[in-house]
Amino acid sequence: MTVRAKQVRVLRNVLIGSGVCGLVLWWLRGQLWEHRDALGLGCLIGIAAGSSYWWRLRRKVARRDRRYERNKIFVHYLNLAEVLIATIAFNPYLAIPLGLLLLASVFLSVFSAYWWTVLASSLGLTATIVVAGWVVHYERHYGPLYYQYNTESWSGAEGLLYQVGTVVAPLCPSGKVKLQGALWNAVSLSGEAIEVGEQVEVISIERLTLYVDRLRSNGAE
Repeated sequence: MTVRAKQVRVLRNVLIGSGVCGLVLWWLRGQLWEHRDALGLGCLIGIAAGSSYWWRLRRKVARRDRRYERNKIFVHYLNLAEVLIATIAFNPYLAIPLGLLLLASVFLSVFSAYWWTVLASSLGLTATIVVAGWVVHYERHYGPLYYQYNTESWSGAEGLLYQVGTVVAPLCPSGKVKLQGALWNAVSLSGEAIEVGEQVEVISIERLTLYVDRLRSNGAE
């Protein structure tokens, strides 16, 4: 079995968020003209929030210069559902305030005639559309962008992904690599020969064999 870290497209998560906000606004379509001030305010804030989020997100993109497994944003959670599940699993008592917060938001929306719901939904829809636009622009130049689990501190095979080792027996394309003080069977993923002493990084693992690529300096093709 080949070991790779789980990942999801950034654009997928953004479009899901956009779809949820769009559905809420469609459900409240009869209230939109009455709350056009909330709709306009939400759109203005959403443009600023979406642009700000994208520029912070862009600075986290790693591996842009690599041949394999490029354009990663390393995270501990891949979506909001995982965050909520992990939070409640860490401390079950947090489910109570989270539930109360949800109820409060529902009552606030009802008693304010959905003004806050229109504001939040229009903000979310606009922000996600802005982020989606920037992601599409980025992907046209650099390729697909992914959220991926940060496995650096994981034990087991996943913890070896993207770690750097040194070739001790030439990879032609198979040979030996020294990684974290141990010798591993390794294969050059591109098929090109890699000489003794060169540094390689682990791209994937199959059983006890590392599939590696020559480590290039930043900016190299």
